[in-house]
Amino acid sequence: MRAVDLGRLGAWGHLDSLSIDAARAYARRVDELGYGTLWVPETVGREPFTLLGLLAAETSEILLGTSIVGIWGHDAQTTRMAAQTLQEATGGRFVLGLGVSHPHLAERLRGHTYDRPLTRMREYLAAYRAAVYKGPMAEGAGDPPILIAAIRERMLRLAATDADGAFPYLVTPERLAWTRSVLDEAAVGREQRPILAVTMPAVLEADPEAARISARAYLAPYLRTPAYQASWGEQGFAEADWEKPGSDQLVDAMVAWGDVEALRVRIGHLVEAGADHVAVIPIGPDGTTEHLSTLESLAQS
Repeated sequence: MRAVDLGRLGAWGHLDSLSIDAARAYARRVDELGYGTLWVPETVGREPFTLLGLLAAETSEILLGTSIVGIWGHDAQTTRMAAQTLQEATGGRFVLGLGVSHPHLAERLRGHTYDRPLTRMREYLAAYRAAVYKGPMAEGAGDPPILIAAIRERMLRLAATDADGAFPYLVTPERLAWTRSVLDEAAVGREQRPILAVTMPAVLEADPEAARISARAYLAPYLRTPAYQASWGEQGFAEADWEKPGSDQLVDAMVAWGDVEALRVRIGHLVEAGADHVAVIPIGPDGTTEHLSTLESLAQS
């Protein structure tokens, strides 16, 4: 486990609503605004390692991270080579976010067998550490830190013992405080405290109706995902809450909305709950995740 400063605030987004030139400009602007880390996920859009390689040349200070790449689509050897290449290309500014993804993405999309996710992640981390890499290394940077997309207890414990920390998704501050306690308990005796990063979907809109339209456009694909349904159940929500299009209670808990001050209050709640880093997902009116004016407003306030 290594110490790394992701910055108090980061930015998370697919960037797929932007042309590649616009994505480059977006990364430059987020870097200029002083955000600590720019995160890109892996779904069915651009390949994240390639995208971050392109953005590495456009940025100078901001860390660049995957949030997340699934272990089913990249063997450990390939991932180690990609991570070290980006670590070198960024001068030590890369963060590797890994996750077990979801059965429908691993099986129907990629043709793998999704089974024993905790065991598979443990095995994957061991294989990653053992992978051979003989390419150039980033001078003085060492291996990039690894965060695991973890929302339930056993995966959180693995994130604390076998990685550098956790990156939960779609959780309340109360659930995040529980997450912090699980990580810290599992890491007793380790030199470094586990990193706890968390995403915060955000709509810069004070009108409740308009804000919830944007929030629901963003949340729609997650409502039918069993892993998030199980997590929401543990957070005190009921099945009726995630029935399409999602209850106001669930939408308001998962997506921050309001004016700049309201968004900053929500960030504060996550920090108070134990987050070391809050990755803002700036949601536009259509549910896309590259609403730059939201990031500009939060940086300037």
